[in-house]
Amino acid sequence: MKRNNVFIIVLMLLSMTTLLTYDFFPDLIGFIYLPKSLVLALLIVIVIFSILSNRFQKDNQRITLLWQMVSTLYLFLLVVASTVLGGNSQIGISLKNPVLWIVIVISIYEIYEQNKKVKVLNSFSE
Repeated sequence: MKRNNVFIIVLMLLSMTTLLTYDFFPDLIGFIYLPKSLVLALLIVIVIFSILSNRFQKDNQRITLLWQMVSTLYLFLLVVASTVLGGNSQIGISLKNPVLWIVIVISIYEIYEQNKKVKVLNSFSE
């Protein structure tokens, strides 16, 4: 994996962590005020950029699959941890929100399809 790709991945995860933490615990950072619509827009932009940046790279398919699995699990666990710690999302991200579960199901389906492609490519390369 290229050094540039690792930097982008770390930057996206840090950005998502910061925005989700701010969303669940807005009083934690009292000197910064971000409107709910801006937080939601930034989260959507980061997710779309994350998907697009990994989809069009010429890197190994297995690395892309690993990134999809790790990022999905990380973000899900971040939402779970924020909820368990008593946070309340200002933009509606919660474990009771069906949109969250739809996104997770779509992510798992994408991971499953990507895994099938990797297996097919590996069987042809052997």
